[in-house]
Amino acid sequence: MNEGLASQTIKAIDTYTINEVGIPSLVLMERAALAITEELLRSESGSAASFAVICGTGNNGGDGLAIGRILHQAGKTVDIYLVGNVEKASDECRKQLRIAKNLGLSIEFFDESTEAFHADVVLDALFGIGLDRDVEEPHKTAIERINRSHGQIVAVDVPSGLSADTGGALGTAVKADTTLTIGFMKKGFSTKEAKPYIGKLKVMAIGYPDSSLLKDIIKKEQAND
Repeated sequence: MNEGLASQTIKAIDTYTINEVGIPSLVLMERAALAITEELLRSESGSAASFAVICGTGNNGGDGLAIGRILHQAGKTVDIYLVGNVEKASDECRKQLRIAKNLGLSIEFFDESTEAFHADVVLDALFGIGLDRDVEEPHKTAIERINRSHGQIVAVDVPSGLSADTGGALGTAVKADTTLTIGFMKKGFSTKEAKPYIGKLKVMAIGYPDSSLLKDIIKKEQAND
């Protein structure tokens, strides 16, 4: 699996883990958020006082909301920006948003008048592996604002706007200083097209089933790729 997995293969692994193994999606999200937050706190980002978390309304945004909450509880100054239509948010993202609101986190809705994000660390949690089309507004402007930020840019799972399969930018993409990718190396990350966007790369283990249990799924999906 070191060469990277296609997004469809990772989705199949998620489905197996949730439906067959029985680990709920929200538990996987919490594990991912905790792993990423722990990595942030023990890395050079750990000395940062302020974090801006830019969240979409899918599960990547849910990851970001959970990360923001854990950072807040660790004593960091955290500002969360939501990008997109919350009414169309995934179930997990809705749950994470409700928890964040109940804990009194600072949450703003992004629009084109929002200036560059002012924080020591800017976390990109707009899109994950599911993006398969060119980035549209307001996400396009949000990515431009992220790239203009003076703080360290850390991508959650995939730099938003980057195809996890081809490594190419889908119109525009976040240029991360660090990418903390969840569970598995992505197929597109090994391409030359991806290099300007990924920065330093680290794969975060979150407790997926052992590779011996996943080999048949991977083999089947790779045959269909």
